[in-house]
Amino acid sequence: MLKRIKFPLFALCLLMLFNACSSKTNSGLALDEVNKSADYWYENMLKEIRNNDLEKADSYFVSLQSEHLNSPLLSEAMLILGRAHMQNEEYLLAGFYFDEFMKRFGSADNIDFVHFLKLQANYFAFGKQFRDQQLLQQSINEAKTFDQKYPYSRYRPMVDTMLLKLELANLSLNKEIIKLYERRGKANAAEFYRQKVDENAWIKEVYYQEAHSPWYQRMFEW
Repeated sequence: MLKRIKFPLFALCLLMLFNACSSKTNSGLALDEVNKSADYWYENMLKEIRNNDLEKADSYFVSLQSEHLNSPLLSEAMLILGRAHMQNEEYLLAGFYFDEFMKRFGSADNIDFVHFLKLQANYFAFGKQFRDQQLLQQSINEAKTFDQKYPYSRYRPMVDTMLLKLELANLSLNKEIIKLYERRGKANAAEFYRQKVDENAWIKEVYYQEAHSPWYQRMFEW
């Protein structure tokens, strides 16, 4: 019923590797371009980001990571590519880089910042009214986890704002699902989603303006 945009981590890794190989072939880069310094791969990655060729930038990152697994440039490269993909509205890839950074380089000094960037990527993925319901609920849970883990983080006010908007989006989505099931005569399914709405009764007291998609977009949302 709902569009799903879930990419397993393994699939994202394969996609990045394929894009890297494809980019090298199509752009005329020599296939035997190996055994370069970490600075070489890093500087070329930055150059391609400036050229807005993120596929090629990804390929240089793959080479940097493959040939210099312990390079201190890796952590910075992950954050830079994550931000670049987020600016390019490629939020799933951005989230992938932020996740990888937290796994490998997360520390008490930076973990709240990178977690915040990951939440931003998820939040901006909801540019349209109706998106993947699982990703929406995952983002809500991650925002709540952020508040619990980093109650004194400088980024908490922004996370709380995102959380409120995500909760409102979830409320709006559940209301639309209820209407859909009612139109189709599925009373039990409609009641299930009413109970989900009632579980967060407080959110119904928040004043907000319902989002409405254009008629031509609504045709493809359900």
